[in-house]
Amino acid sequence: MCTFDLFEKGRHKYTFETVCKEDNNIKLKDDTNKIILNTRGVMKDISDELIEFLRYVEQSNDKTAEESKGTLVKNVHKKVLKVKNSQNVEVEFMTLLERDREKIEEGREEGREEGKIEERFEIAKEMLKDNEPIEKIIKYSKLSKEEILKIKL
Repeated sequence: MCTFDLFEKGRHKYTFETVCKEDNNIKLKDDTNKIILNTRGVMKDISDELIEFLRYVEQSNDKTAEESKGTLVKNVHKKVLKVKNSQNVEVEFMTLLERDREKIEEGREEGREEGKIEERFEIAKEMLKDNEPIEKIIKYSKLSKEEILKIKL
């Protein structure tokens, strides 16, 4: 689902079997079947209830729910409010948020470490080009003899 019109054709729904069924000028690079829903469509190409749901995805508020004629959005909104007002859900959400933050920080740390390793290999490559002794390369690059010999090959 997109909150923007990926293909800028005004449709709510784009169904693909490599080529869009609704507009055969749009083609995908892979050959998997897909349906893409767009919250910003302007055509009358899906049911009113699904259009209301897509509007609700775009603006999940009391006004959008009240203006809906069908029951889908009204029921979804009731459940959203129930979840938002549940203390158990709030605690679970905060726990998940904290876990996500930790994973992001772990990823950053791994990225920093990978950058350091790449830097060590670059140092070793330059020192090899200058025909420095392997012991000196080990000292400054902090790489093992085996790692340096692999670079040399």
